[in-house]
Amino acid sequence: MKLPNGYGSVVKLKGKRRKPWAVRISYLQEQPDGTVKRKRKYLEYFMKQDSALAYLAEYNNGGLVPEHQKYADVPTFAELYEKWKRYRNSLKSKPGASTWKNYDIAFNFFANIHPQKVISLRAQDLQDCITAQSSKSRTTVGNMRAVIRGMWSYAVMNEIVENDITQHLVFEFTESDAPIHTRFTDKEISILWESLWVINNVDIILIYIYTGVRPVELLEIESENVHLNERYMIGGVKTEAGKNRVIPIHESIVPLIEYRLAQNRKHLITNKYGNHYTRAVYHNSNWNTVMGKLNMNHAPHDCRYTFAALADNACINETCKKIIMGHALGNREGTAFKTGGTADVTRDVYTEKTIPELVSEVNKLPVTFV
Repeated sequence: MKLPNGYGSVVKLKGKRRKPWAVRISYLQEQPDGTVKRKRKYLEYFMKQDSALAYLAEYNNGGLVPEHQKYADVPTFAELYEKWKRYRNSLKSKPGASTWKNYDIAFNFFANIHPQKVISLRAQDLQDCITAQSSKSRTTVGNMRAVIRGMWSYAVMNEIVENDITQHLVFEFTESDAPIHTRFTDKEISILWESLWVINNVDIILIYIYTGVRPVELLEIESENVHLNERYMIGGVKTEAGKNRVIPIHESIVPLIEYRLAQNRKHLITNKYGNHYTRAVYHNSNWNTVMGKLNMNHAPHDCRYTFAALADNACINETCKKIIMGHALGNREGTAFKTGGTADVTRDVYTEKTIPELVSEVNKLPVTFV
């Protein structure tokens, strides 16, 4: 039987012995020259293997001796991430807030192994999580690589684990020019409207499509930042142009947002228990469940592609579209919003749009399709 690393072991000794089964642990011992070596120590001997295993289990659940790391005290994957995060933030070269947001997203891609003790994890456990995200971009997979390599480097340095199992992992991704996103077809959008209030949480998908927000942006919007009477929300992440921007509300999704606000929760979008969603949890549970019921195959980011396609077809003002999608900046007075960039100074710097203008433009998006 394979026992976890650091747990100890039960071995059968050679020769004829009355008690051939030994309980053995490893520990660290400092040498005269200042180096540290791992040693082995036998704790007890038994006539039967079962008795030895029972003793080892009791030992790991019992008192801690200085030279042995008790299995119960070994951090889980999630706990190690938090330890590494605190360590990195203690350094002068600590990552910025936006980097940590990307790292947190990458961390959530390892959700299946969050509760597992790190010394019981094998390279294949990590590889399975990485392979499952091979359709993601180079940046996304690169963030996953940065997270686990940083975690295991920290774990080895602090003698939580003996070996760095991340060194030979394969990080495959989808090249940026490969079509990983496809818009919802007109027929699919019609099915979404027909399924509204029939299939749970279809309203979230329609809100995504008619606002054009990034997947994580909608999940982060707080109810207090929804101004339904004026038909706009405040939200957005990722770029300076996208942060805390005005997101106009299409007239057709007003009842959908009213429904969400009526639940009187901190965040506009929550699960049925009122808990805040992370992007990974929303994708792996809520989103995939709805897609399965509708027999559709889309990722949350496809909603943003759909918004852009519908906006083009509806001839929405290009400046307004860039502002709505987060490719724009608000002016200093906060009364109007203008695009950023230097390609066209007249359009990108001096052309400003008010909230009513943004609402008027977004209302051009169709609800019915012939």
